[in-house]
Amino acid sequence: MLEIVVETKDPLHVQPHLKKLFEGIARLHFDSNLVIHGMYSSEGERIHFSVQVDTVEAQGYVEKWLLQVR
Repeated sequence: MLEIVVETKDPLHVQPHLKKLFEGIARLHFDSNLVIHGMYSSEGERIHFSVQVDTVEAQGYVEKWLLQVR
């Protein structure tokens, strides 16, 4: 958890920890603007989110955008 808080400025660095935080989420699908469009399961299945998650809008607060991922 400490590493997640430390890496809040770069949401891509949170990726390795997603399996520990969310059951069924192996990684997130980010675009070049760090907006999350969906998720991938451990089996490689991709699920598109109906509402995109803008990590930049969270202004570095990882807890804000992680709450929107659920």
